[in-house]
Amino acid sequence: MPDPAADLRPGRAPRALGGLAALACVACCALPVLITAGVVGAGAGAVVGWLPALAVVLTVLAAGTWWLGRRRRSCSYAPTTAGEGRCGCRTSADPLEISGTGRR
Repeated sequence: MPDPAADLRPGRAPRALGGLAALACVACCALPVLITAGVVGAGAGAVVGWLPALAVVLTVLAAGTWWLGRRRRSCSYAPTTAGEGRCGCRTSADPLEISGTGRR
């Protein structure tokens, strides 16, 4: 089983939210034309006003989930040494280094 902490690919959520944002943008432009042509009922006109705001919110959510997914630490658990081919986190057996350079 692959190590989930080493997986740097973003999940499905940003892709799904981005797809929904694109769909909202297309619907925002297409619905007025479809209402005018009589393909869609006039009741859909109530939705047209909310679609730009919905598209912006979905775009911000997609960007936020992508950013949080990329910001995730590459080694959140299972610390090992760098020589074992893992992420290179320090083990608890390593001594703690304390430096005397601090603000006073």
